[in-house]
Amino acid sequence: MTKYADRVVNVLGAVNLAGRKQFPPERSMTILDALSLAGGHSRLADLKRVKLTRVDANGEPGTTTINVDEIINRGGGKGAIAIQPDDVIFV
Repeated sequence: MTKYADRVVNVLGAVNLAGRKQFPPERSMTILDALSLAGGHSRLADLKRVKLTRVDANGEPGTTTINVDEIINRGGGKGAIAIQPDDVIFV
């Protein structure tokens, strides 16, 4: 039996179940999937200014602000941001 390397994303801030969330190696994950694994957002969340921090190929972290509210209003499909292992999402 082969064990896959753990693929996790950290979801922090105004979510119901903050922490490290694991996702299966055989499928991709979007920012909405990660928020869902975190139990959804709390009533204090500002979904128009969610921060995604990711380390680039040079090992440098970069942060992007994402309007998750807009992604939800479009139906969650088109424009959903793909999450990579070790990303940090701050709501």
